Amino acid sequence: MSKRVSIAVVVVLSTVIMQAAVAESEWGKPRPWDHCTAGIERMPCIFGSTLYYVKDYDIYMSTWDGAAGKWLEPQPVPGPINTGANEINPCIAGGGKVLYFARYDPITDYDFYRSEWNEAKGEWGEPTKIEELSTDTQEWDIWVNDSETVAYVTTKGSYGGAASVGERDIWKSTRTGDKWGTPVNIGTPVNTAGSEWSVFVDSAGRLFIDGKRDDTVGGYDIYVAESNAASPVNVGEPINSEVDEREVASDEMFFFFSAINREGGVGSYDLWYCQSAR
Repeated sequence: MSKRVSIAVVVVLSTVIMQAAVAESEWGKPRPWDHCTAGIERMPCIFGSTLYYVKDYDIYMSTWDGAAGKWLEPQPVPGPINTGANEINPCIAGGGKVLYFARYDPITDYDFYRSEWNEAKGEWGEPTKIEELSTDTQEWDIWVNDSETVAYVTTKGSYGGAASVGERDIWKSTRTGDKWGTPVNIGTPVNTAGSEWSVFVDSAGRLFIDGKRDDTVGGYDIYVAESNAASPVNVGEPINSEVDEREVASDEMFFFFSAINREGGVGSYDLWYCQSAR
């Protein structure tokens, strides 16, 4: 066997092994979330025992009752977060005391915002726009680590005059003090000529993204990369299907994603989840 063929075989086997590790060994079979409706439920974020997500373009929350083994009735997040505009892609940081999200503006499209938890009032405080991470065009998803020192964002725009790779790219910013640094495009192979809509980083440092690539099972599929410089691998079935699978959130117990009009769902965008198989 030639050296070139041997390398190709190793690459193929590595891809298959990673798909199995993500889609089968780590997680059980996906099922629709308990509180899906005929409306829109998507864009999950898990912090502790609480699931944050978008319902009809407002941000909601639901708590996992471990004793009862079920998710409690969802409620809108308290405080001045939800408005007549669309709010999307919540991300919790700062030990559960900070909420990042995007909000629609008719002039600049979606921009990123930050809100701090007001302990005295028991609600989120007035959000402030994050100017360093917002452009004059559409921002979409944001992931921030718990210490608020690293952020990944997806956008149609660009920062600091740098060129984009595709229609929507993933960019990385680091924070010093109270200011976010100019985001840097993470480049290929994660970004493509198409759109990378969402980004999530798990506890192992792996990036989960969604996109349309040459090896999609359906339309948009979920991919995982071992780092922001590694080639993303399709997580395969049973997570991906013939329809669009989108945004990911996971912890040691649950793996959440959204899918549109997936067989077995309620309708439109639904949240789906798997429980740990370990």
